[in-house]
This record gives sequence, structure tokens and C-alpha cells, in this order.
Amino acid sequence: FRCACVRERERERQSVGMTAGGLDEAIGKLDGLIVDMEAEAGGEVPPLRFDPNDPWAGERSLPPEYVVKVRCPKSGYLMTKPFEAQCPMPDAFVKDNSYLRGMLKPVVKPANQQVASTSGGKPGGKGGDGKKKAVAVGTVEDFTKVLFKVAKVINCEKHPNSDKLLICTLHIGNGETRQVVAGLQKYIPVSELENVLVICVANLKKAKLAGTPSEAMILASEFADSSGVDGRAVKTLVPPAGANPGDVVFLEGMEVPGAFAKQVSSKVWEKVAAGLKVKAGLAHFADKAFCLPTGKVAIPGAPEGAGIR
Repeated sequence: FRCACVRERERERQSVGMTAGGLDEAIGKLDGLIVDMEAEAGGEVPPLRFDPNDPWAGERSLPPEYVVKVRCPKSGYLMTKPFEAQCPMPDAFVKDNSYLRGMLKPVVKPANQQVASTSGGKPGGKGGDGKKKAVAVGTVEDFTKVLFKVAKVINCEKHPNSDKLLICTLHIGNGETRQVVAGLQKYIPVSELENVLVICVANLKKAKLAGTPSEAMILASEFADSSGVDGRAVKTLVPPAGANPGDVVFLEGMEVPGAFAKQVSSKVWEKVAAGLKVKAGLAHFADKAFCLPTGKVAIPGAPEGAGIR
């Protein structure tokens, strides 16, 4: 009986791939084989004096005659009588693969199931459209810590080591320029970015993308579009007529903060970013529109509720 089980288990191990479906099939066949062999033995299996899975059992003396191994009819666990009246962990030894599936997760996953990413990002960046842990929307006070400025793209070129990134030079006012690496290459032609006004975040921590320093972030809205690349489209924010590089964004009904931190914390930025949405064609934080001295910031072509990053 034992040898037959071992041979069958080895054949199943070699022939069935380690997918969730394969694991179900292998365990199901093995359980069926054990049941069939028990039936052929008249429904009774002779009591065992030792565990047949114990590789050192033959090297030790046998226990007293009243100590025997009896298989639990419900779970298949090999109990030691009279010391074990029942299976000590019935959920672990029940004759299905639920416990094993839980132990192996996420090593074993259903075939063809996509693994969800836990990181977000702009188009072409790490994470893509993957899911991310929900972040609570920040407060207006959080918003006032982030420096949103009008910037002019004075130069833009494709990244030499990436087919997703652009390297842009921004004029952000007072003669200051910043280099920005943006994941926009697939979605916006260079000719449509150069000499164009955009909205940027100017006090984020400096980063490196594909080995190139990035000193700010160009804000854009990404959304589903069947006519776009990979079924997506991206639109940058459009300042109102009369806006100039260096103008600072404020929320409708409020004033521009007197001062900003040189570098906003990533936690504050994530909470603010969680509240950036498109409403009625305009950029909003929560229910307040992005404003500049000459008007409101628009996102032409972006659908209602689209996110902004």
C-alpha cells in the first residue's frame, strides 16, 4: 500500500506543473487512490507500529504493543494511539488542498492570473497601471505645503537609454531652470511639449530615473482612450492665458501661501496626489479648483474624475 502511494505520488509530481489547478488535480488523484486501495483492503487498514514516513523508524526499537498508529478517517492524519484521541490540527490535515494553498501563497497562483502591482506611477514608470494601497486624501493644509508652479518647457528630448522617458528642461521663473525626467515619450510628441507652459511640482525630493537626475515633476492626467497608445492617453495641465513661468498655483477661494518648504515630504505629497482629479475639465484638489492670478488650470480632453499625477 505504501509503495504504491509513493510511486503514484512521484508520477504526479513529475507530470503536474506547480499551478493551482495542477495542485488540485494531483491531490485529488492521490486522495482517490488512497480511498480505492482502502476499499480493496475491505475498508480496514492494519494498525501501524510506526510512521511509514519516518526515515529513521527502522533504526529505533518499536514502541510498546499498545501504542499504534491510526489514520484519522476525516483528515488522513496519522494519530498515535492511545495518546492522541483525535487529529490535533484538523484544518491542516483535512483531505483537500486549501491548507496547502494557503501555505504556498503567493508561490502558487491560479494559471493566467496577473499579479497586481503594489506601486503606482506615471505612464512608462514603474508600476504602470498596477494597483496600489489606498492612500487617504490629504487636507488643504497638506496642499499648501506642495509648491505647484507654472513652468515653460524650453527643451525636450528622448532619453538615450529608455523608450518611455523624456528629458525636459523647465524654466520655472526668476531665471531658474530644472531638469525633469518624465514618462511621456509614448504619449506626447516632443514637438507638442517644447515651448509649452505646464504645471510642475517644484519642491519634491530629487530623484534619478534611468540614471538621469530629475529635479521636479510635470503634472499630467492619464486615462483610458481606445484611440491612444496601449489604450491610454495622457494630457498635461494647461495654465490659463496670461500665466507666466514661476506663477504659483493656489486653490479656489484661497490665497497663495507665504512660504514653502524647500522639500515636501513624500508622505504629504502622496496624500495630496490622492486628491488630484479632473472635474468639469479643470484640475482640482478635492472640491477646489487649481487657480492662478489669470484664471483656472484646465485639462482639455480629460474625462470627469480622471486622476492627476
